[in-house]
Amino acid sequence: MTLTAAARPLDARSAATRTARTGAAVGASLVAALLSAPTVSPAHADTAGTYDMCPEVYYYVVPEGSPGLGAVADLILGDPERADEIHELNAGRSQADGTALGEDRALQAGWRLVVPFDSGGEGVYEGRDPLCVVAVDQANAQGIAPPSPHPAPPAYTPPPEAEESAEQGEVVDVTPQDDKPKIDPRLLAAGAAALVLLTLLTLFWQPIGRAIAWPFRRIAALPWRRPRKPRSARIAAATRRRRAATERVTADPDAVHRAGGAHSDLLSAPADVPARPVAILTTRVETTAIVPVGATPPATSWRVVDTTTWRYSRGSASSGPHNFAASTHTMVRPVAHGVLACLGTLEDGETLVHVDLTRTRGLLAVGGDRAVAADAVRVIADALHARGLSIRVLKEGQPLHSLVPSAPPDLSAPDPVHGLEPSREHPLVVVVPRPLGTADEHVLGAIPANTLVVGTGESVHARWQWRAHEDGTLDTGALGLDVILRLPERRR
Repeated sequence: MTLTAAARPLDARSAATRTARTGAAVGASLVAALLSAPTVSPAHADTAGTYDMCPEVYYYVVPEGSPGLGAVADLILGDPERADEIHELNAGRSQADGTALGEDRALQAGWRLVVPFDSGGEGVYEGRDPLCVVAVDQANAQGIAPPSPHPAPPAYTPPPEAEESAEQGEVVDVTPQDDKPKIDPRLLAAGAAALVLLTLLTLFWQPIGRAIAWPFRRIAALPWRRPRKPRSARIAAATRRRRAATERVTADPDAVHRAGGAHSDLLSAPADVPARPVAILTTRVETTAIVPVGATPPATSWRVVDTTTWRYSRGSASSGPHNFAASTHTMVRPVAHGVLACLGTLEDGETLVHVDLTRTRGLLAVGGDRAVAADAVRVIADALHARGLSIRVLKEGQPLHSLVPSAPPDLSAPDPVHGLEPSREHPLVVVVPRPLGTADEHVLGAIPANTLVVGTGESVHARWQWRAHEDGTLDTGALGLDVILRLPERRR
């Protein structure tokens, strides 16, 4: 028997080529089979088989010197790993010489191996299963029924999209959706966090920068980072600062009159809530008043700087000393002469500080450095004496109750800022040059209503608790002023 078929080109693997059958090739195969078939006697006509039972397949004729099944798969299918498909289609199928493809996958020349429908290239033919044709011929020659043929390999049916795109010459992505790369959610979260952080930095970079730099500035400002000067050098530097403050006070004798005029102007001016000055700050061209919170500024030339600071302005830009006597307004109550004590200057060295002690009663204590605190008590005592107040100085070894008679505690005593209402009677001033001790506590807790005690040290009964520093500055506590203390006047 002789079979004729044309070789299938390697690139002709479309669905149309796989399903189309050439009529001439099929006809030629059938004619050749009929011509070569032996004559069947009438006795065997019932058992004779035909080739119609053999399925249409693609088969490969193994040439001489074939390298192996993997090489054949690479040659006709383009993938050596598809050798398993060829082995599965041909394992155990008897060839014309009686041998069959085994587990060793060894090939012999002349074998006809059934191959998948997407095979092509040299040695690949299309036609009826050659092993089935051989089996039919042998059965006809023996006058027996031919065996059932092996099922044909499943036809390859490409996806419609891929087939249509291939016909149109387009490139189609046939990658499954599950195999496509996905974005990691953690990467998305990190990107969102970075975007939020950059937005915050763009909007609030100034406060964020200050917050980051704050601890470093605090560390840089620590005193242990700077070498501490010897005590003698520190005292000498403080003395120079205090001497400069004293010279500034002496060089402007009219400052006391300007401060007193400003004090009287504020007390006598009509207002909803009368202003009670706590301190008056003066320079050669400017006067500023420190007042309690809630006071109403008078309808004169006082300008509000903030809630506790008023500044006097004459309404013109010209500089020069102020003349408060020139201001005119309706008098609503008697003018109270203030008791002002010039303590020294501010850190700028130009602004003089006059503290109002008009309504101060009780204990004014100055703690901290003993030498500077003692000088502060002397400066206050000298200022009160210059204003005409009676001064009593506690002698060394004398108990405090000898000068301050015992009295029941005044539970309605005012706070240290507002003080008492001014009266015509001046208070009795008791100066305590020594540090306050525990034996004085029972007296300090019951000071008479019209008595002012000025002493060094600290006490829980103090209405004003100030603190002196080694560098010659005086912290006035509730007043909120840091004053370079002037030197006390020399005793004659």
